[in-house]
Formats: sequence, structure tokens, C-alpha cells
Amino acid sequence: MRKFIVAGQFYSSDKGELIDDVRKFLGKEKKEDVKAVIVPHAGYVFSGKLAGKVIGKIKEKKTFIILGVNHSGLGSRISFSFEDFSTPLGIVKNNKQLGEKILSKLRLLGYANVNETAHSHEHSIEVILPFLQLSQKNFDIVPIILKDMTDVACERTAYILSKFLTGEVCVIVSSDFTHYGTGYGFLPFTYNVRENLYKLDRGIIDEILSLNAKKVYEKARKSTVCGIYGVTVLTELARIMKWKSKLVDYYTSGDVSGDFSNCVGYAGIIFQ
Repeated sequence: MRKFIVAGQFYSSDKGELIDDVRKFLGKEKKEDVKAVIVPHAGYVFSGKLAGKVIGKIKEKKTFIILGVNHSGLGSRISFSFEDFSTPLGIVKNNKQLGEKILSKLRLLGYANVNETAHSHEHSIEVILPFLQLSQKNFDIVPIILKDMTDVACERTAYILSKFLTGEVCVIVSSDFTHYGTGYGFLPFTYNVRENLYKLDRGIIDEILSLNAKKVYEKARKSTVCGIYGVTVLTELARIMKWKSKLVDYYTSGDVSGDFSNCVGYAGIIFQ
């Protein structure tokens, strides 16, 4: 069992409060035939509104393949978990059967494996789960975290994942966008921060919407998009599957806090 680690930090550890918060964020979004999404994974006070707005649009699905970020650096370039995940709202089942099938193909690339330790230190998948628990009825997950991948590796990963997609499967990429400020070691500009940050992230978002994975990778590498690999994989996957993409919303933590000295961009994108 992979036990939750950021309850009380990124979101409330109190079950009742968590239900109230997530239901508020989910709102009453109209359900759509969504094939995949990009959602942020920051503290709910900052990105919960956008995560709810995006995930709330997804019609009932059986399985969610979730591509998270490997912030700890532990494990392989592609690290799977075969454990069930817990949140204060209960247990989320792991679709180990599908996970094993996908892993058997990704292993051929030479850098995919199971690493529970890497997952036990990672929050980018965990923070997504309460939204699924309160918007979906019966579902399971295939949790995967990514690190240190080339653009070619991302494209090959997308091709392999495309072979496992059915109408019952939805792909979620968990990613924040540009991390700006001295706290993140990224200061490409020091004036008109909000406007320049919007412009920087919009350049990356436009490439995602154009389904140009190489350009996404190239531009994201020049920034600090933590989910660069998952975002690149999904962009190529969408091209292969001939999905259409749509930006749901974009804003920054600075828009919430009023502090742009250190802030992070959040984008919500759906693929249909």
C-alpha cells in the first residue's frame, strides 16, 4: 500500500474538509468525452480550482494511466508502482494487470522498471486522486513517474502507450508549468513578471495545442516545467491518436497569492 504523504500540506488531512474542498473545486462541470488531460499538482489553495475544473469534465472511465513527475530522482527513468494508493478518502486500486502489460513493452526501451520507493516519496500522483475519488464511481489507476528522458524516449513511450488505449482508459499528465524566481533558480526576466510568465508558458501551451512534441520538449527544457516528460509524451500520443486539444484555463500562483517574486504557472488542457 502506498500511503498518502502530503495530506495536511497540499490538501486537508481531515476527510470531511477534504470532501468539501474537492466538491467545491469540481463544481458542476459538464461531462465530456475526454481522452486525456494535463492538470497541475500544487497545493489545493493554489491549483485546486483548475484541477477540479479539468477533472470534473471527464466522463466515467474504468482506468486512468497517470504520468507523474519524479521530484526525488529515485528509481528508473520510467518508474511504475504496482501498489494500491491511499488518500484520506480511502483506497484507490492499482490496475496491475494493465501496468504489467505496459511495463513489459516499455522495458524493451531499457529504462523502465518497478520502483515503489520512488513512488513513496512522490506527491504528483497523490494530489490528483481525491478529485477522481469524488468525480468517478469505479476506477483504478496505472501510476507511472518519469525523469531524465530524451525527446526520442518520450516519443517512443507515447507510441507504446498508444497500443493500450481504449474507450475505457483516460491518460492524466500531472504537471505544473514554469517555476519562476530565485527560489527555483530561474530568473529569465525581472520586470513585468506576470506578463512575461504568461507569455513564456503560452509559448509552450501553443505547441501542445498544435501537437508538436519536439517543440514542446525544446521550449519546456528552456523553462522549468516539472512535468516536461509527461507533457511531451502526451503531446505525441495525441498526435498519434489524432485527438484535438483545448486549453481549459491558465493562471499562476501569483494570481492567487499576489506574490510574483516566486511563482508557478498552472495549465489545464483536455484532449478529445
